[in-house]
Amino acid sequence: MPNYAQLIFTDMQGRIIKTVDINQTGHGQLKVYAANLSQGIYQYSIVVDGKIIDTKKMLVEK
Repeated sequence: MPNYAQLIFTDMQGRIIKTVDINQTGHGQLKVYAANLSQGIYQYSIVVDGKIIDTKKMLVEK
């Protein structure tokens, strides 16, 4: 069972925009408010116990 999980949001240059700690197990959802982000492509990764499990891209359009 994982001890620590988080989502890490980065821009395409690899700069961390935001980190979100995940405190629950099982299925869940997270609302991403992009009002303060510039238009463009961002990445988010799920990290469990210090290991990147998966990375996806998201597009912010305004």
